[in-house]
Amino acid sequence: MSIKVSALFPLPSKDTVDTLESYGKILGKAVPMRTKHLEELHYSIRDLSRMLTGDRADLTKDYMGDPRSLSAYLRYFLPWNLYRLTRLFSGLDIKLPDNGIVVDLGAGPLTVAQALWIARPELRKKKLTFINVDRTPKPMKEGQKIFSEMAGDCPWKLVNVKGGASSKLREKADLLVSANMVNETIMNMRTPMSTWAEKFCLQLGRMLAKNGRLLLVEPGVRHCGRAISVLRNEFLQNGWSPLAPCPHSCECPMPGEHGTPWCHFNFDTRHAPKWLQELSARCRLEKDNVSLSFLYMSQPHEKLPVKNEEGITVRAVSESFRIDAGGFGQYGCSEKGLILLQAKGDARTLFPGGLITMPAPEGENRDSKSGALIIDLPTRGASPSGGRKTPASGKDTKNVQRKDTPHEHKKKTSPKHQGKHKSSGDNSDDEGWTTSRREAMKGGRRDSRGRGGKKKG
Repeated sequence: MSIKVSALFPLPSKDTVDTLESYGKILGKAVPMRTKHLEELHYSIRDLSRMLTGDRADLTKDYMGDPRSLSAYLRYFLPWNLYRLTRLFSGLDIKLPDNGIVVDLGAGPLTVAQALWIARPELRKKKLTFINVDRTPKPMKEGQKIFSEMAGDCPWKLVNVKGGASSKLREKADLLVSANMVNETIMNMRTPMSTWAEKFCLQLGRMLAKNGRLLLVEPGVRHCGRAISVLRNEFLQNGWSPLAPCPHSCECPMPGEHGTPWCHFNFDTRHAPKWLQELSARCRLEKDNVSLSFLYMSQPHEKLPVKNEEGITVRAVSESFRIDAGGFGQYGCSEKGLILLQAKGDARTLFPGGLITMPAPEGENRDSKSGALIIDLPTRGASPSGGRKTPASGKDTKNVQRKDTPHEHKKKTSPKHQGKHKSSGDNSDDEGWTTSRREAMKGGRRDSRGRGGKKKG
């Protein structure tokens, strides 16, 4: 059978890079700040970052209504969220009809509408209506100014609604997006997660049109990954189907509970706008990569293409890491559960999010540490579409001895040398990743209280 590889987070187009690079000037025109406030901006950003990543005791529900916090959010958090979402939106199968409806829950400064406009230029000429729902009107109004400055004369209609997930909207969504809302909902929540998930899923389902799809996007930290997994399970019980990132409808092998890994994806910031990286450095909030967890679902009655049952399809999730037997390993997800992809010789691991379909391995060699099924990746000479088969597993792969497990791996590369590592190939996201900069599954990010290594997004 043929070997097929596709990227979930393709490299941004020149148009996307240029738009994000000019976004600082767009902000300056749409929502100008006084010189005095600009001089103090990095302090405001640091304060808001501390509140968002700490215990949130000082974070009010309408913190975006505070002028100081809103300015910090628009200048720092909004652009970084656009960088994340544009990478995601460019790789997802998003199809919207003319006169389609997009509902954005927890819209903030219209982040979803802006990210779609930047990442999917083919949608710019369609007549779309965005119903932006948020409990605080001020950031939506500011976001509308920014969108108008960026998009100019655009056929998209923007409607702002004060409310939340329980709001009753007349229009049904062809695409319902909830970005960075779940993490704020579950923080300090006393209701059992399963009880909340059942109610939340019903609320979301009622907002969708007949063939409408649902997209949940959250920060790539453990408690968000856990929430995404619980919601996925609830949707599956009601007959929904995962479109991405899951390549199957079986039990999630990365549920994020009791110390287990959670599903999240990291990608570097080398394509982030220079002005934003300089602002981050000024705030002492440098990022070498960003992360997210997400779930893209279709409703039970949507007819989806029949999947080819031949071979095995694996979604690469973690970044790669060295294995003692030589080469690199990488954790992934398939209908067979947790997968340990291993690349030896000329074989290359995938960029996080990469999807590969290849011949199923003969036998079931499992890793003694993680219990993952071991699968050899194709060699460098194998063409993703040319039909060269996966090498047979050697006798030394029954128990791949790694220097680190997903929970023990420590960063070995100093920050000053990180930029010297390069991926093999031509830097396209389906070409391979030959560095070991982070823990395979946990990443080197700070936890929800801001503890840990260099901050990730």
